[in-house]
Amino acid sequence: MRNFYKIILAVFTAMAMFAAPSIAETIKWRLVSCWPAQSTIFYSDQRFAKNIYELSGGRLQISVHPAGELVPATAVFDTVARGSAEMGGDWATYWANKNSAFELLGSFPMGLSQYDITNWYFFFGGQDIYNYMYGKFNLIYFLTQPASIGSGIRTRIPIRGLADFKGKRLRMGGKAQSYILQKLGAVQIMMSAGEIGAALSAGTIDGATFGSPLTDWSVGMGETAKYNFAPGWNQPSSATGVMINKDAWDSLPPDLKKIIEVAANDNMIYMSARTESTAGDGIRKFKETGTQVTKISPKELKQIEEWMWEYVVEEAKKNPDYNKVATSQFQYLKDFSVTRDYEYPYSQGRNPTTMPKLPDLK
Repeated sequence: MRNFYKIILAVFTAMAMFAAPSIAETIKWRLVSCWPAQSTIFYSDQRFAKNIYELSGGRLQISVHPAGELVPATAVFDTVARGSAEMGGDWATYWANKNSAFELLGSFPMGLSQYDITNWYFFFGGQDIYNYMYGKFNLIYFLTQPASIGSGIRTRIPIRGLADFKGKRLRMGGKAQSYILQKLGAVQIMMSAGEIGAALSAGTIDGATFGSPLTDWSVGMGETAKYNFAPGWNQPSSATGVMINKDAWDSLPPDLKKIIEVAANDNMIYMSARTESTAGDGIRKFKETGTQVTKISPKELKQIEEWMWEYVVEEAKKNPDYNKVATSQFQYLKDFSVTRDYEYPYSQGRNPTTMPKLPDLK
């Protein structure tokens, strides 16, 4: 009988050893997003969280909240940095007021293309750069969507060349983009993605930029923006991702950390292809509404490039972090230009005709 009780005790001890961790390891996190629920970018955050749930067997459960549901888009960074939510879906350029170098990591005029972002992120030090910048604010970062080139500027009244920008009130994110708009005599208007459609309808703004054609359509730009000055020199790619509070990250076991990494990389591949593959649907929808498209000329692009490099050099002088990030990105473009030239005319992206005179650019 004594041996029987010993066996029973051993069985319950073993059950406790194996059963308890599975209960204890069920972790519930919240992801607050910068994107409205109807935006195609919000789908990226949802897909990322869903894959983590499935890969972890339900051990890591992440509820995903669109902009405004728990916090406004502008509060996402601080909410995650202080740990009020464990994750945040974002676009790094939004946080240039925290550190000007962030603007290089979301979308930068005349900068890295969709596939340049991926190359740079994995093989040219980009991932370390993201974690260096976000790490200053107690955050870990994973890129989850390198989207294709933006649609350009969609307007209520025609813009058919740089001269037509004068006096226009345009929704366009980014300090570098603001610099170009000032050169053109236009006024930058800042507003969240969810406000664009209503602002165009009300005439509060003359035009706006946001993302790829289908992304633009998803936020209501097809109803009133009948003119399109394309493509998006202001947004040759749009790198969005997920920031994670470092304390929350450090509390995870190694296998869940790896699952997050794998889910992020999977999301990059899928969403990169999705933005390109669905662009045609967006183009068709805008065409059916009668949208008129004007393509920017090479001469105009050259002018914007010259202004942009002036801006980059001046910002790099002001902020060592800006110089660090800019040098890393433009060194990649310079080094990769050999490959791009070799692959022409079948390559992706473009080579700048000149380079900014950054002191550390080799």
